[in-house]
Amino acid sequence: MKAMTLVAMLLFTSLAMSAQSNTHLVINEDGLFATADASIDGTNLVAQVARGTDAGGQATTFLVYATFVSTPDGFIETFGSGTIPNDSLQGNDPAHVVLDVDTSQLTTVLATTCTFNFVNFTESCVPAPAGLIHLEWRQTKFFTLHNNSDTQEVLAQARINFHELADTASAATNGSFIGLDVNNGGGTVGVNHGTEVEIFRSN
Repeated sequence: MKAMTLVAMLLFTSLAMSAQSNTHLVINEDGLFATADASIDGTNLVAQVARGTDAGGQATTFLVYATFVSTPDGFIETFGSGTIPNDSLQGNDPAHVVLDVDTSQLTTVLATTCTFNFVNFTESCVPAPAGLIHLEWRQTKFFTLHNNSDTQEVLAQARINFHELADTASAATNGSFIGLDVNNGGGTVGVNHGTEVEIFRSN
């Protein structure tokens, strides 16, 4: 995932990590995936949904997302991750992928909204809103990529390690995401070939 406002989030990483107990999740992604990257009226959204397997080798679909909003004194971040029903992700061909899920009906997605204040270096966190997600990706092939890489994303509420082996292409993203209208967003679609994602959550 491409994390926006990374510099601001890095300022609070040590505070967030030390204030909460970490939750560790390892995701084995194999098969169809899609990522979304959009800016909606001052809210930046990044999200990834992917097919894979759980620790027991059972077919599972994973959702990871974050939103960021700048405020006069800092920023607000929402971070969510967990498993969703396998039939939520539709598309046997990356040319057209659809995600339909209602996170308010799930107990398997953990999402937290935290407000970080630059002035007094405080944070306050509450359970994040849940709701309907409907996103559609259509492959644009503005770029295509065979990727074999190790990267790390640092958010205020989580550190995410990626060991990625995948075939990827650019995509246009449209739809809605828990109350946000996503129009002409960016993103990617593709197929993972044994990608591993490791998430260390602080909330």
